[in-house]
Amino acid sequence: MRRNKFFSIIFLLLMVMTVVTGCGQTSAGDKSSDTNSAEVSADVNEITIIDSLGETITVPYPLERVVILNSNAAEAVAILGAQDAVVGIADNTMDKTYLGLNDRPVVGKYSKPSYEKILELKPQAVLAYVKSYSDEDFSAKLEPLGIKVIKLDLFKPEAYDEEFRSLAKALGKEERAEAFLAWKKQQTDLLAKRLEGLEEEERVRVFAMYTSHFADGNYKTFAQGTSTHQGIEKAGGINIAGHMEGYPQVNGEWVLEENPEIFVLNTSGDAEMGYDAQDITWSENVIANALADKVMGKTEAGQQGRVYLIYNRLLGGDKTYLGAFYLGKWFYPERFTGIQPDTILQEYFEEWLGAPLQGIWSYEAP
Repeated sequence: MRRNKFFSIIFLLLMVMTVVTGCGQTSAGDKSSDTNSAEVSADVNEITIIDSLGETITVPYPLERVVILNSNAAEAVAILGAQDAVVGIADNTMDKTYLGLNDRPVVGKYSKPSYEKILELKPQAVLAYVKSYSDEDFSAKLEPLGIKVIKLDLFKPEAYDEEFRSLAKALGKEERAEAFLAWKKQQTDLLAKRLEGLEEEERVRVFAMYTSHFADGNYKTFAQGTSTHQGIEKAGGINIAGHMEGYPQVNGEWVLEENPEIFVLNTSGDAEMGYDAQDITWSENVIANALADKVMGKTEAGQQGRVYLIYNRLLGGDKTYLGAFYLGKWFYPERFTGIQPDTILQEYFEEWLGAPLQGIWSYEAP
């Protein structure tokens, strides 16, 4: 009797071991089938991406709870259709009402957020700029608490595509990312096609500055390293301050000597231009004042009425290629026949952000 009982116990143990071993093999097979992306760990749900500093960072995969301190990253998340993963935003995303994130808790200023509020939201990661724009070290404060800090700028045209891919990988939205980047390439190819064969002597000479500086009589312009300079070049123009760096101060005499053919004014004022702007009066006054200005009115740009106004966020890095269509149409109208920049911008909003196009994004004298 005891012998039969002994063999029964041995049999049961062997059966249990067989089941456990089988389950382990099935689990490994399931994980293998779910990890088409080579960098997803076979043991845990993590993925390795590259940030804007070129450094590798391992994050949970896919990210399902993020706080965003970078408004460019917020727009990229919206393009990817991953708004559900956003549990909190900073102040700089509040005015981008078209992103559908305004109902999220605000964790404070993008450069100096409330760590208590961030912790309350229990994010897996925080999306931030490389530069914190303050003395804050987000990584030092958040990563010891188990919150990854992902530094992706997403505002430099030359780096945008790869940074966008890194973000998409972390969110599990790689297919959507490639579809958007293919559409974006179609637009940049169209822009380049319209500028084919443009001779150096045909290129228009352009002067650009912020409306606020112009109103103050402060001739501070855009030079190398700025997205406005990149937009001018992408549209085939010559920035007369292109040999300088950053935001140099010039004077009226220099502008008169350079005698630009095109004058582009740029504003970041969200009340005057942008998605929620409605009244065109401010834009009309800016152009009228520029044409009557004692300096600009004497340049070829002023004399020919070639003075234009554009919203900064169309030349602010992630949308520089869209802003370049407006510039190109102003610089070389005969080359851009049949192209309506507003139509391309509308497609961007409707197809990729799921929002209607509205507001005031550019203005030129009638």
